[in-house]
Amino acid sequence: MSSSNPAHGDSTPTELIHARYGAAVDWEPGEWNDTLDVILSHRSVRKWLDEPVTREQIQTIVAAAQSAPSSSNKQTVSVVAVQDAELKKELQVVGRQMFNHIETAPAVLIWCIDHSIARVLAQRDGKELGALEYFDEAGLGFLDAGIMSQNAAIAAESLGLGTVYLGSMRNDMERVQELLGLPDHVVPVVGLAIGHPDPTERAGIKPRLPQDLVLHWDAYQVPEQTLIDAYDTALDTYYSRYGQHQLWSHQFVSRLNAESITKTSRRFVRRVLEKAGFGLK
Repeated sequence: MSSSNPAHGDSTPTELIHARYGAAVDWEPGEWNDTLDVILSHRSVRKWLDEPVTREQIQTIVAAAQSAPSSSNKQTVSVVAVQDAELKKELQVVGRQMFNHIETAPAVLIWCIDHSIARVLAQRDGKELGALEYFDEAGLGFLDAGIMSQNAAIAAESLGLGTVYLGSMRNDMERVQELLGLPDHVVPVVGLAIGHPDPTERAGIKPRLPQDLVLHWDAYQVPEQTLIDAYDTALDTYYSRYGQHQLWSHQFVSRLNAESITKTSRRFVRRVLEKAGFGLK
């Protein structure tokens, strides 16, 4: 079966699987459909054509996001669609990216943990929101924001648009709150830039970890160094078309050290959550 997604031309399902792992695998996909085609061909886009994303497209994408499961149907996630040029420029500053893909994206969606409706209803009924005292409620907010935003990314890409996630919005969550007029109890957790991909951008399907490091059958298996080394090689081969790049294994560890987290205001996430009313017990 051939693919019809313009992001990768006429790649077959097997070719997409191989591209996703940066190497041939010893299994073949069974059934295939357009949804899998969109998901397996995902790539991050940072270069956009000068074409708008319409209001109707954003509304359709958000409808797809709202179709995601919600923990206990509480629906405690909201989204701010940013199209204003000055706001995007300020979000670019927060993102501290080497590319200007936040500023130049036609639309940036900021996903937020939001218990505003719960607060209104609790005040109406004279109730206390005691669950906010426990970490689980904040954790569920992050989880639901991630699920909804992924639905949005898949929906956008199914429409022929490109996307890139913006975890960098956590570089300074308080500044994002200020820019978007969010009250303290509404916590921005991740962004999603959306636009029409520029076909001249040299970005392909980035390889992921070998499935044997991720998929465990019945019982957990300790990661094997040889598989990690193989992934270093696969990703290094991918990056070689764009110039030199640090090996993934070294970059991974460096991004988890204390110096990395203290370069931004991400270390204050707990403070932001506490100001939002989460007890984190």
